Amino acid sequence: MPNKIRPVIEPGIYFDMPEDIYHAAEGLSCSGIKHLTVSKLNYWHKNLNPDREPEEDTGARRFGKATHCFALEPERFARHFAMKLSPDDYPGALVTADDMKAFLEANGLPKSAKKKSDLIDRIVTSGLPAVVWDLELERHAKEHEGKTFLGKEESKKIAGAAAVMAADPHVTAALSGGMPEVSFFVRDPETGVMLKARMDYVRPRSTIDIKTFSNSRGKPVEKAVFEAIFYEGYHLQCVFYNFVRELARQRLAAGEIRTYGDVSEQWLKEFTETEEHGFVLVFIESAPPFDLRMVLMKEAEAPGADLNVYWSSAHMRIYDMKLLYAECLTKYGDGPWRDHLSPHQLEDTDLPMLMFS
Repeated sequence: MPNKIRPVIEPGIYFDMPEDIYHAAEGLSCSGIKHLTVSKLNYWHKNLNPDREPEEDTGARRFGKATHCFALEPERFARHFAMKLSPDDYPGALVTADDMKAFLEANGLPKSAKKKSDLIDRIVTSGLPAVVWDLELERHAKEHEGKTFLGKEESKKIAGAAAVMAADPHVTAALSGGMPEVSFFVRDPETGVMLKARMDYVRPRSTIDIKTFSNSRGKPVEKAVFEAIFYEGYHLQCVFYNFVRELARQRLAAGEIRTYGDVSEQWLKEFTETEEHGFVLVFIESAPPFDLRMVLMKEAEAPGADLNVYWSSAHMRIYDMKLLYAECLTKYGDGPWRDHLSPHQLEDTDLPMLMFS
C-alpha cells in the first residue's frame, strides 16, 4: 500500500528547498535509518504517525541548528532567528503592575485598576512618554513572527563558535566554493524506494557537515569527538550521504534527473564529473573555548585496501534498513508499523553486561 501521508518529491537535486518541505517529503533519510534501527514502530511514530507531536526544539538542538545556519548562511540566520528581549536592554521600562502604578501616580493619574491591561491602556491613552514592557514584547513577537528566539548568552555562544570557524584556515577552505543546504532525492536501484538527504555544504569534490559537541566531563577533545561520531551515528551519515550523492551524480550525468534552484554551470560540471568525493565533519564545541576539530572520513585507508570497519558496518546497516523500509511500506502502508510478537525467552547472551560481573 503506498504511503499517502507525505508528499512525494520528484527525484533530483534541490538547491532552494525549504527545510520543512524536505522533512515532510516521502523518503528514507539517515535519521529515518536510525529510527528504523530502534524498531519499525519507532520509525512509523516519528515519521508517519499523523498525530505525532512536533519534535521538541531543545537547547542543544536549537544551538546546533543556529550555529550551523550562522556559519553557512548568515542571511538565512537573520530570517529564521531573533534575539529574545530583556528588560535590561530597556532601562526604566515599566515591567510590573507596581511599576505602572508608580508611573501613573507620579504623573497625577489614577492608579487603581482590576487588571494590568487596564493600567497599560491608561498609560497609552495618556500620551505620556513611557516604555511599557508588555507592549515591547508584543511588538517584538509580531515583528519576528515565526522565528526562533535566542537568549543573549546563547547568541553570544553562537557568534563565538562561528567566529572560531571563520578564523580557522582549514574550515574556511572547506566552506568555500560550495552550496549550502542541498537536498537530494533519488530512487534506490535495489528496492525502488525514495532515498533523501539534506547536506550542510556540498562542494563539487566533497561534502562538509558541521556538528556541535559538548565536553562537560573534561575528556580529551579527540575522545569526545570520536565518541560523538560513534554514539550519534555520524559514520552512518557519512556513508549514507556518499551513497545518495553518488547515485544522484550518476543519474544527473545520465540525464535521468535534474537540478532545481540557482547553481552555476561550472559547479554542476565539476560536480557531475567528480566520481570520488570526500566527506568532512567539522566539530565545534558548544561552549568556550570552542575547541575545533575536523575529521575526514574515507572508505579505506588506501586504494585497494580493505574497507574501514566503520564504513563497512554503516554500509551493511544501510543495506538492511533499505530492505526493511521497502518491506514495511508494502506490508503496513500508512498504518502503524506494529507486530504482535511472541514472548521472548531470556538468555544469558541477552545480558552481556553480567558476564564478568
